[in-house]
Amino acid sequence: MNSQHTGNGTATSAGKASGVNSYTSGVPGDVEEPIVAHLIELRNRLAIVLIWLFLGIIISFPFSAKGMLLVWKEFISTDTYMTAYSPLEWTFARLKLCLVFALAISIPQLFYQLYRFAGKGLYPHEKRFFLKVIPASFLLFIFGTAIGYFVVLPVMFKYILLYSGDMATAQLSVQNTLSAVTTILAGFGLVFQLPLLVVFAVKMGLVEYQTLKKQRILVYSGIMAISLFLSPDPTFIAQIVVALLLGVLFEFSLLLVRLF
Repeated sequence: MNSQHTGNGTATSAGKASGVNSYTSGVPGDVEEPIVAHLIELRNRLAIVLIWLFLGIIISFPFSAKGMLLVWKEFISTDTYMTAYSPLEWTFARLKLCLVFALAISIPQLFYQLYRFAGKGLYPHEKRFFLKVIPASFLLFIFGTAIGYFVVLPVMFKYILLYSGDMATAQLSVQNTLSAVTTILAGFGLVFQLPLLVVFAVKMGLVEYQTLKKQRILVYSGIMAISLFLSPDPTFIAQIVVALLLGVLFEFSLLLVRLF
């Protein structure tokens, strides 16, 4: 007993004297490092996510013009011409459309880099959870953008053009129109990350499951506030759909917490 205790104390003292990181008594393989080293690693991993975002924009940019024409024909009558009010408006509109594709491939990469950053301090069941989150994040983003594309946008544009066409001739700005489209698509894709974020917060001990159940009124109040800022729809159709979806996703998140 004494020899073992002395040996451990000697090893610890030697480790401190030599500056070598000592293993903690928590997760096997976890190494205690200075806070500066963690911040540098986090910066490098976030830089990788930004590189993926930049590459996604570059890769999708050559196809963005066809994508804009497809969106215009899908939601707006071909009799309504595109209007550009500045020389760079067409280019900025294409970049905004590319951002949706870039987010779709960057969000799973973000979860993966977070997994790599915290991997050494995770238990095996937590690592398995992270590995499940990465593909689920991509699928939820695609599903969210599909809801925005096939449900919200057709209703919104049909309503706006139907009720404005009787009073005035519609001349839609390319950038403003595509900005509304990309905001709704990206917004719905991000909204559908809510279940993963809730499960992640509970698993990491940031919030308790019982607290979320008891504070439903506050959560739904926050949902209503968020929905007003996520969707730039003057008809409030998108805001209502977002609020309903967030409510359903929150309840689905509580179910996932119990399953995981």
